[in-house]
Amino acid sequence: MKRMMFRIVAARMMFVGALLALFAPARGVAQITWTNRSSPVLGPGPGWESSWVGFVSVIYENSQYVMWYSGAENLNGVASVGRATSPDGQVWTKDTLNPVMGHGSSAWDAKAAWIPKVLKIGNSYTMWFTGSNSSDLWQIGRATSTNGRVWVQDTTNPVIRVGASGQWDAALVHTGSVLFDGTTYRMWYTGMSQGYGKGSAGIGLATSADGIHWVKDTLDNPVLSAGSAGAWDHDGVGECSVVYDSANPHYLMFYDGNEVDYFQAGTSGIGYASSLDGIHWVKSAGNPVLANNLPGSWNTVVNAPFVLLRDSTFHMWYGGSGTYMGYATSPRVLTGVAEYGDAPAARDFHLQQNYPNPFNPTTTIRYAVPQRSLVTLTVFNMLGQQVATLVNGDVEAGYHEVRFDAAGLASGAYFYRMQAGSYVDTKELLLIR
Repeated sequence: MKRMMFRIVAARMMFVGALLALFAPARGVAQITWTNRSSPVLGPGPGWESSWVGFVSVIYENSQYVMWYSGAENLNGVASVGRATSPDGQVWTKDTLNPVMGHGSSAWDAKAAWIPKVLKIGNSYTMWFTGSNSSDLWQIGRATSTNGRVWVQDTTNPVIRVGASGQWDAALVHTGSVLFDGTTYRMWYTGMSQGYGKGSAGIGLATSADGIHWVKDTLDNPVLSAGSAGAWDHDGVGECSVVYDSANPHYLMFYDGNEVDYFQAGTSGIGYASSLDGIHWVKSAGNPVLANNLPGSWNTVVNAPFVLLRDSTFHMWYGGSGTYMGYATSPRVLTGVAEYGDAPAARDFHLQQNYPNPFNPTTTIRYAVPQRSLVTLTVFNMLGQQVATLVNGDVEAGYHEVRFDAAGLASGAYFYRMQAGSYVDTKELLLIR
């Protein structure tokens, strides 16, 4: 019976969001002070990118930064993807093969392929990008490459489509930010119910085991919405970049806000929000952390950030006035301030997926209890043998976390099980040494 239960649980392994808002207190990351470097660092070029460049993705490999960026001949024309390299993030050399990916021959991306987000896993590159057709229907596709310069689009595209009529993302979806933890891909993407210039934008979350077949978080989406009336981002939140800080485990999202049209001067800025689970976000009270410069400057409007955490420094490349790319940095500074605020009362029992997962040798498990209860939280191996007891006793109402140290255990799959009264839930965790 036990083995059957565990097989059922193993078949269900997928990212599961928490119903809790955020756990508090927690150490935050203060990076609200950005220093602009030699900006702009990238501008339009001849031909395919003669009107504007922007919407970038950057990785660091082989002692250099590699950027994939969008470009177009005019504001409403065909958009394509280019590539550039830099030794320092400021001085860029554009690839002689540019554009390295253009629009496709199929109907869904016949007009444009842009807003690239690239991950390198092993020796392969994967790009998720936004494709649009002649009716300006924006959806998300996928492409792969062995060298980052020659790309092959998936025949299954688009891999993320607009939502059904009446849903928050029924009019368009476009790429935002993609992370992979070794087991699950997570994409935070922009969606709109009516289309640009016709309504407010929000940011949703989708997950995938292979980067091709995606499941939207229909329970929580959009996970980040426009601010309240009068807030700097009251007209909507859009293009985003998410960083996972493994040294102080939590997510940081940098996003543009307070505009629907990316080229509407004087209405945008870049803010950031924090989350422990990638679903429930708290916006910084200091937003926007990067604001527009004075009218007439090259970055009258700042938007579309991409952030890379490297060598204890946040590196941000961002759009300026819908034409150029700027560059700013901020030191990563740990603080003792409770960044996330106070969590509301727990409404239900809930067991959250451990993080990190896979792990070596420690991982954190979080859970919620709506009223004082007798709680047991135990860990089993694949044979159903109990290998650890993490909680066994009365637990007060609220949100709790416990650290599991697997030192002395062999690599492999394990299961942790929470029981509180009639509530029982079991999840899988993976130890890799």
